[in-house]
Amino acid sequence: MNKFHIKKISEIDQNKLYKFYQNSFNYKNSDLHIFNWRYRLGFRNFEPLVLEIDDEICGHAGLIANDFKIKDEIKTGIWFTDFYINKNYRSLGYGKLLTQAWMKICPIQVTICNETSLKIFKKLSWSYNNRFIRNLKISNYFSLIPTFKKSDLINITTINSKDLMLREIDNHTISILARESENFLSKKSFAIVRDENWFKWRILDCPYKKNIFIFNYKGTDIIIEVKLKYKFKILNIIYISKPIEINFLGLFSKFIKKNNINFISYISNNKKLLNINLPWSRKLNFAFYSENSSIKSLIDRDFDDLQYIDSDIDFI
Repeated sequence: MNKFHIKKISEIDQNKLYKFYQNSFNYKNSDLHIFNWRYRLGFRNFEPLVLEIDDEICGHAGLIANDFKIKDEIKTGIWFTDFYINKNYRSLGYGKLLTQAWMKICPIQVTICNETSLKIFKKLSWSYNNRFIRNLKISNYFSLIPTFKKSDLINITTINSKDLMLREIDNHTISILARESENFLSKKSFAIVRDENWFKWRILDCPYKKNIFIFNYKGTDIIIEVKLKYKFKILNIIYISKPIEINFLGLFSKFIKKNNINFISYISNNKKLLNINLPWSRKLNFAFYSENSSIKSLIDRDFDDLQYIDSDIDFI
């Protein structure tokens, strides 16, 4: 192995770090402020780690700090995100070393990961399940034909209908969302704590807030974000205040038509006995770790409320 160091991102030259982010993660038009928001820097004083080899940044282990309800207690955990090893240093053990250093930051860790990362986590005694499905549905078949593709600008026209009412994105709405979330949380033995500070960070402070909309459907709040990928518009349902069984394509049909939305995407529970998915659906690897085996068992048994808004999956 070459001489290497694992450091907090605050210990790295910020211009050097920014260039690494741009080259490694291909987040166009992003600045360090956006990365700082993504990693929720300042909350519980946790920071992502970088791997330096010969004074070059060659690896990264990101995180999003979050509180979790575990039975009757609130404990802090971290989402593992933006894991990267330079291709020249892969399969040499650096990924495992970086992950081990990252795991020392906090005793509870969770992530949504790909198969490559999952192999590393399994070697480090993480548990995982495929309880959740990422769904992608075509909402406008004609727009998939190249001649019908739209411009790369997102100009969104909002709508109200009889059952689907648009909410203002302000402190009042955030307080309503937080109260609903706390009521939901009280019924769970393990769940993500989405309190008022969490919603302010995730919604009010979001650099992409202009593309986020909050609707109320018969007492259920639904948060959506319209994103652009490969010149297609995608309506991501990033948060639902309580479980709901509904045809989302039908519910947002007017919004989809008015804004030329190409796809609609959301997470649902995987209730199938076999992991066989239809086209445009993909099982998610939800992995988790705690030195406390009872907490691992609790997460595996009782966690059933994963949403786009929780981790970095909304950005992938």
